[in-house]
Amino acid sequence: MKKFKMKVITSCLSLGLVAGTLFTPVSAFAGTIGDPTTQLDGRLSIFHQGAANDCGAVSGIQALANSKFGKKFLSKVISVDSNGSYTLNFGSGKQTVSETDVANAYISGDLDARVIEAGMQKAMNVYNGCFACDVFAKMTGFGQNVVSGDTAKTNMMNTMTLKCNSGDGITAACDFSIADPSKGIIGDGGHSYSIKSVTKDTVVVINPWDTSKFINMSRSQFESSIRYMTYVDEATNKIVVFWN
Repeated sequence: MKKFKMKVITSCLSLGLVAGTLFTPVSAFAGTIGDPTTQLDGRLSIFHQGAANDCGAVSGIQALANSKFGKKFLSKVISVDSNGSYTLNFGSGKQTVSETDVANAYISGDLDARVIEAGMQKAMNVYNGCFACDVFAKMTGFGQNVVSGDTAKTNMMNTMTLKCNSGDGITAACDFSIADPSKGIIGDGGHSYSIKSVTKDTVVVINPWDTSKFINMSRSQFESSIRYMTYVDEATNKIVVFWN
């Protein structure tokens, strides 16, 4: 993995994105339906990456909403302490963040997402750039399995297709070598996207600048234009990482 980590993580700042209002966190886990920007509910609603170079972290956080594994993780990862701080129950070790840390998080929108981002910043300084595979590893505590080559790519795509077809979904992310401005795809590894779903014909990705919008592309375009992709294999407790 070391040789890949020498790659330059190019800027993925959401240029021109207007930061939303940051709300003061609630002091207790509500667990009921309410305003997701001010109330923890153990799940993710719409949120937006802010003006930090942490698209790898934000896409990794959003990816949790796309699988049964991720949704279960979301329901348990945040604990609220008696002093109003938050403990993130990451597999690699607990992290505690204050209300101020959360208020200073760059994500706007969903409170759960902001708390997790603050926890990831405390754990691995994601505001200076990171890969989603490392975010997955830090959150879950799983090791990484790095693969490459056409056969590995096909096998990984087929595995993700099977997981989506089964209803389990995928906790996955990617970046692209080849840009497609018509779809909002940035090339040269300059921006990270979560992968919502994979079929035998199509792939849907989500730009963390606005998690309410889906980007659809053919599977052939996806496979020919990605630089790297990663997903959480909860069956083997591994983060699978593919590099072109």
